[in-house]
Amino acid sequence: MKTIKLVMLCFLALLSSCQNDDEYEAPDALSDMAWYTSVFPGSPFNVSAEKDFISFLDASQGAITHEWVIEEGSFFLRPGFTAGDSLPTFIDEELGLTSTDKTVHVMFVKEGLNTVCLKNTFGEQVTIQTEDGPISAVQDGDEWVFEKCFEVDVFAKDVKPAFKVLKDGEEILNIGADDKTSDDPSTWPVVDVEVNKTLTFVDLSLVGRPNFRTWNITGTPETSNDSIVEVAFLNFGTTTNVGNIRSSRIDPLPQTSNFRAIPLKVRVVSSSQPFEILSEITEDETEKLSFQVAGVIDQASLVGENGNFTVNVVNAAAGFDKDIAVQSIGVNETDGSILELTLAEPIYNSDEILVSYVGGDIQSTDKRTLEIFNDKKVIPHLGDSVLEADERYSFEIEDDRGDGGNTAGFWTQHNNPWYFWGTQEITAADGVRVVRYHADDFSAAPDVSWLWGLPAAETAALVPNAGTYRLSIEVFRESGSTIGALALNTNPDWVVSVIDFSEGPDGQWIKYSADIQLTGAMERLNVGVRKFDNPGVSGSQTFYIDDIRLTPLEARP
Repeated sequence: MKTIKLVMLCFLALLSSCQNDDEYEAPDALSDMAWYTSVFPGSPFNVSAEKDFISFLDASQGAITHEWVIEEGSFFLRPGFTAGDSLPTFIDEELGLTSTDKTVHVMFVKEGLNTVCLKNTFGEQVTIQTEDGPISAVQDGDEWVFEKCFEVDVFAKDVKPAFKVLKDGEEILNIGADDKTSDDPSTWPVVDVEVNKTLTFVDLSLVGRPNFRTWNITGTPETSNDSIVEVAFLNFGTTTNVGNIRSSRIDPLPQTSNFRAIPLKVRVVSSSQPFEILSEITEDETEKLSFQVAGVIDQASLVGENGNFTVNVVNAAAGFDKDIAVQSIGVNETDGSILELTLAEPIYNSDEILVSYVGGDIQSTDKRTLEIFNDKKVIPHLGDSVLEADERYSFEIEDDRGDGGNTAGFWTQHNNPWYFWGTQEITAADGVRVVRYHADDFSAAPDVSWLWGLPAAETAALVPNAGTYRLSIEVFRESGSTIGALALNTNPDWVVSVIDFSEGPDGQWIKYSADIQLTGAMERLNVGVRKFDNPGVSGSQTFYIDDIRLTPLEARP
């Protein structure tokens, strides 16, 4: 008996010009098994039907008999084809499902898993070494039979888009992969959609196993790669073709794509809903304030409306409390449902700003009048976090040093086995990793559990300057947990800021913040859970934290 190592090598030259190598000669009379394939070592045996082939070479020595065996739906190809040739024209009609050639080229037609088997017989035992251990030939009478089967995943030559469209939860269009549709848009059905109402587009594509798609829709958003996407229609009075979907099969699968028009037209009609503010009011880097309303704004209706807005600005530290005039108002260049306010005086990210609209004649394109609103808080433009450059503050680096935390730069002294632990068990607020706090029974947990932060020198290098900062953290409380507070501890002065997340909501990431004053370089930033911040809490408690940010606040002169 002869024992050898398994050889799995790639003969890529076969991909550009394929010839049989029946003149291969074993270097000696020893009995062993070896083979080559045109699949790169470590790569999956994935092919597209009728477009791709795999070449196999039997390099075994001392075999008495030898054959390749394929399944129905697979075909041996004659040699001599080159890249770009139509493979079906090279099918070897003289061969059925077996071949005794040393080298074979196999084209696959049947979608799904297919096998190609190499079956050799020997006059003695043959064993090969594989990653899974030794594999030996099986004795059959006076001969030893060795069979190696390759499993090939065959994908349809083309992908075929399929989808459905819903309005208010009711299906209004369903197009299957093989459904025939008209190329003439004048024959397509028309659906009425109110301004700012949505249609839901659902990707149903299965044929060819696509793993990616792109929607191109004449609404908002205009493009999406989600399998289910809600699209709003804002342009009153228009009738447009909805758009199209492109289904794609991308790496690591054999690549192809196919485009299909969505045979539907949308007529955007007047909304029955109030024309009101929909979003929070935000400040951008130019100090412009903006917010979204329930429809496209009629630009002509903005004339003379400045005075109907009140912008109250308070900065307690500077002793500032004043209404700042709106210098101009306009519509966002890329989204006609966003109103923009430019103020007559500078504002600072340390200001607290409230915006009110007393009513006037701002109208949507479908002639609805903007509703009154009062004291809407402005979300300031804070700029970059000084911790941005160090991904340890978003817990992205796993590091189990044996001192708890399981996240680089942090450690904890209490174990349950460890109350704080870095994990990927839920979707992160930012990146892929988070830190979990968990107590099986909070009443038995330590009075204080700290997740200690980076050493003083490293922290000070990131935050070298004294000043006022906004410290924020993302929190995700597990449904059923009643714990509602954590502590952020900063040095110098070992200041503790309590983050109250008791009001939830649970099951989603919420950003919480506190303003802190640093009297010098920051030397520590710790996260803790204290029982006296959580009175009456007992039983199993779990929450997650992510993305600690520290942003300098501007002092109002």
